[in-house]
Amino acid sequence: MRKQDVFGRKINQSKPLYLLVIVFALLVLTYIIILNLKNFSLNRLSAEEAQIQTEIDDLLDSSQTVTYHEIAEIIPYLPITYNQASVVNELNLVKNLSGLSLAEDYRLTFTEAANSPFSETLPTTIKFIHISISMTIADPTLVMDYIDALLEQDRLFYINTVNVSYTTDGGAYVSMSVYTFYNDIDLD
Repeated sequence: MRKQDVFGRKINQSKPLYLLVIVFALLVLTYIIILNLKNFSLNRLSAEEAQIQTEIDDLLDSSQTVTYHEIAEIIPYLPITYNQASVVNELNLVKNLSGLSLAEDYRLTFTEAANSPFSETLPTTIKFIHISISMTIADPTLVMDYIDALLEQDRLFYINTVNVSYTTDGGAYVSMSVYTFYNDIDLD
Protein backbone atom coordinates (compact mmCIF):
# COMPACT_ATOMS: atom_id res chain seq x y z
CA MET A 1 0.00 0.00 0.00
CA ARG A 2 1.12 3.49 -0.73
CA LYS A 3 2.21 5.77 2.05
CA GLN A 4 1.68 9.03 0.12
CA ASP A 5 -1.10 10.32 -2.04
CA VAL A 6 -0.70 11.92 -5.49
CA PHE A 7 0.02 15.32 -3.97
CA GLY A 8 2.73 14.00 -1.73
CA ARG A 9 0.82 14.05 1.50
CA LYS A 10 1.12 11.21 3.92
CA ILE A 11 -1.87 8.82 3.80
CA ASN A 12 -3.30 7.98 7.21
CA GLN A 13 -4.53 4.37 7.16
CA SER A 14 -6.42 4.60 10.45
CA LYS A 15 -8.63 7.58 9.49
CA PRO A 16 -11.37 5.48 7.76
CA LEU A 17 -11.35 3.11 10.74
CA TYR A 18 -11.99 6.01 13.13
CA LEU A 19 -14.75 7.22 10.87
CA LEU A 20 -16.41 3.76 10.90
CA VAL A 21 -16.16 3.55 14.70
CA ILE A 22 -17.72 7.02 15.08
CA VAL A 23 -20.58 6.18 12.67
CA PHE A 24 -21.18 2.86 14.48
CA ALA A 25 -21.19 4.62 17.88
CA LEU A 26 -23.65 7.22 16.58
CA LEU A 27 -25.94 4.49 15.23
CA VAL A 28 -25.87 2.59 18.52
CA LEU A 29 -26.50 5.80 20.48
CA THR A 30 -29.40 6.74 18.16
CA TYR A 31 -30.88 3.24 18.52
CA ILE A 32 -30.69 3.44 22.34
CA ILE A 33 -32.31 6.89 22.37
CA ILE A 34 -35.15 5.78 20.08
CA LEU A 35 -35.66 2.63 22.14
CA ASN A 36 -35.84 4.64 25.39
CA LEU A 37 -38.30 7.12 23.84
CA LYS A 38 -40.55 4.26 22.68
CA ASN A 39 -40.38 2.58 26.11
CA PHE A 40 -41.20 5.87 27.82
CA SER A 41 -44.16 6.38 25.49
CA LEU A 42 -45.34 2.79 26.02
CA ASN A 43 -45.11 3.14 29.81
CA ARG A 44 -47.05 6.41 29.69
CA LEU A 45 -49.77 4.82 27.53
CA SER A 46 -49.93 1.78 29.84
CA ALA A 47 -50.40 4.07 32.84
CA GLU A 48 -53.18 5.95 31.00
CA GLU A 49 -54.85 2.66 30.06
CA ALA A 50 -54.74 1.48 33.68
CA GLN A 51 -56.22 4.79 34.85
CA ILE A 52 -59.01 4.63 32.25
CA GLN A 53 -59.77 1.00 33.15
CA THR A 54 -59.97 1.97 36.82
CA GLU A 55 -62.39 4.79 35.98
CA ILE A 56 -64.53 2.40 33.91
CA ASP A 57 -64.58 -0.13 36.74
CA ASP A 58 -65.57 2.59 39.21
CA LEU A 59 -68.40 3.71 36.92
CA LEU A 60 -69.66 0.16 36.50
CA ASP A 61 -69.50 -0.48 40.23
CA SER A 62 -71.30 2.74 41.09
CA SER A 63 -74.05 2.24 38.51
CA GLN A 64 -74.73 -1.36 39.45
CA THR A 65 -74.94 -0.91 43.20
CA VAL A 66 -77.92 -2.83 44.50
CA THR A 67 -79.25 -2.20 47.95
CA TYR A 68 -80.83 -5.14 49.70
CA HIS A 69 -83.12 -4.61 52.64
CA GLU A 70 -83.93 -7.00 55.39
CA ILE A 71 -87.45 -8.39 55.15
CA ALA A 72 -88.32 -6.85 58.51
CA GLU A 73 -87.42 -3.41 57.13
CA ILE A 74 -89.91 -3.62 54.24
CA ILE A 75 -92.90 -5.02 56.14
CA PRO A 76 -94.30 -1.54 56.97
CA TYR A 77 -94.26 -0.65 53.27
CA LEU A 78 -96.19 -3.69 52.07
CA PRO A 79 -99.76 -3.15 50.92
CA ILE A 80 -102.41 -4.26 53.40
CA THR A 81 -104.77 -5.68 50.80
CA TYR A 82 -104.51 -7.79 47.71
CA ASN A 83 -106.36 -7.25 44.46
CA GLN A 84 -105.67 -9.78 41.73
CA ALA A 85 -107.02 -7.50 38.99
CA SER A 86 -104.51 -4.75 39.84
CA VAL A 87 -101.65 -7.28 39.81
CA VAL A 88 -102.81 -8.56 36.42
CA ASN A 89 -102.89 -4.97 35.14
CA GLU A 90 -99.37 -4.36 36.44
CA LEU A 91 -98.06 -7.54 34.83
CA ASN A 92 -99.70 -6.63 31.51
CA LEU A 93 -98.10 -3.18 31.74
CA VAL A 94 -94.72 -4.83 32.36
CA LYS A 95 -95.28 -7.10 29.38
CA ASN A 96 -96.05 -4.14 27.12
CA LEU A 97 -93.18 -2.00 28.48
CA SER A 98 -90.66 -4.75 27.83
CA GLY A 99 -91.67 -5.19 24.18
CA LEU A 100 -93.44 -8.49 24.73
CA SER A 101 -96.92 -7.29 23.83
CA LEU A 102 -97.00 -9.84 20.99
CA ALA A 103 -95.97 -12.75 23.20
CA GLU A 104 -97.94 -15.88 22.42
CA ASP A 105 -99.59 -18.12 25.01
CA TYR A 106 -99.18 -15.51 27.77
CA ARG A 107 -100.56 -17.14 30.90
CA LEU A 108 -100.77 -16.04 34.50
CA THR A 109 -101.66 -18.49 37.26
CA PHE A 110 -102.21 -17.22 40.80
CA THR A 111 -101.92 -19.21 44.01
CA GLU A 112 -103.19 -16.99 46.81
CA ALA A 113 -102.32 -19.05 49.89
CA ALA A 114 -98.75 -19.82 48.88
CA ASN A 115 -95.98 -20.78 51.26
CA SER A 116 -93.17 -18.34 51.95
CA PRO A 117 -90.24 -18.57 49.48
CA PHE A 118 -87.91 -17.37 52.25
CA SER A 119 -86.20 -19.44 54.90
CA GLU A 120 -86.54 -16.62 57.44
CA THR A 121 -89.49 -16.79 59.80
CA LEU A 122 -91.93 -13.95 59.12
CA PRO A 123 -95.00 -12.66 60.94
CA THR A 124 -98.17 -14.59 60.23
CA THR A 125 -99.81 -11.44 58.87
CA ILE A 126 -97.58 -11.57 55.78
CA LYS A 127 -99.47 -13.36 53.01
CA PHE A 128 -97.76 -14.66 49.88
CA ILE A 129 -99.19 -14.88 46.39
CA HIS A 130 -97.38 -17.14 43.98
CA ILE A 131 -97.66 -16.14 40.31
CA SER A 132 -96.68 -18.53 37.53
CA ILE A 133 -95.97 -16.66 34.28
CA SER A 134 -95.48 -18.44 30.99
CA MET A 135 -95.21 -17.19 27.42
CA THR A 136 -93.68 -17.92 24.03
CA ILE A 137 -91.60 -15.04 22.67
CA ALA A 138 -89.83 -14.36 19.39
CA ASP A 139 -86.83 -12.49 20.87
CA PRO A 140 -85.27 -14.20 23.93
CA THR A 141 -83.25 -11.08 24.81
CA LEU A 142 -86.46 -9.32 25.86
CA VAL A 143 -86.69 -11.58 28.93
CA MET A 144 -84.17 -9.35 30.73
CA ASP A 145 -86.21 -6.26 29.79
CA TYR A 146 -89.29 -7.97 31.27
CA ILE A 147 -87.44 -8.74 34.52
CA ASP A 148 -86.08 -5.17 34.75
CA ALA A 149 -89.54 -3.67 34.15
CA LEU A 150 -91.02 -6.04 36.74
CA LEU A 151 -88.50 -4.99 39.37
CA GLU A 152 -89.11 -1.29 38.66
CA GLN A 153 -92.77 -1.53 39.68
CA ASP A 154 -94.00 -0.01 42.95
CA ARG A 155 -95.35 -3.38 44.06
CA LEU A 156 -92.71 -5.69 45.50
CA PHE A 157 -92.09 -8.77 43.40
CA TYR A 158 -89.74 -11.60 44.31
CA ILE A 159 -88.53 -13.56 41.29
CA ASN A 160 -87.96 -17.09 42.46
CA THR A 161 -87.07 -18.85 39.19
CA VAL A 162 -86.82 -18.07 35.50
CA ASN A 163 -86.60 -20.86 32.92
CA VAL A 164 -85.92 -20.13 29.26
CA SER A 165 -86.17 -22.90 26.67
CA TYR A 166 -85.05 -21.97 23.19
CA THR A 167 -87.12 -23.11 20.24
CA THR A 168 -85.89 -24.18 16.83
CA ASP A 169 -87.20 -21.02 15.17
CA GLY A 170 -84.99 -18.72 17.29
CA GLY A 171 -87.69 -17.89 19.82
CA ALA A 172 -88.05 -19.06 23.39
CA TYR A 173 -90.55 -20.45 25.86
CA VAL A 174 -90.29 -18.60 29.18
CA SER A 175 -91.70 -19.73 32.51
CA MET A 176 -91.25 -17.69 35.66
CA SER A 177 -92.10 -18.22 39.30
CA VAL A 178 -92.79 -14.87 40.98
CA TYR A 179 -94.07 -13.96 44.44
CA THR A 180 -95.76 -10.83 45.69
CA PHE A 181 -96.89 -10.19 49.26
CA TYR A 182 -99.15 -8.12 51.41
CA ASN A 183 -99.45 -7.49 55.12
CA ASP A 184 -102.92 -8.67 56.13
CA ILE A 185 -103.51 -6.38 59.07
CA ASP A 186 -106.67 -4.65 60.17
CA LEU A 187 -106.19 -0.90 60.65
CA ASP A 188 -109.57 -0.40 62.38
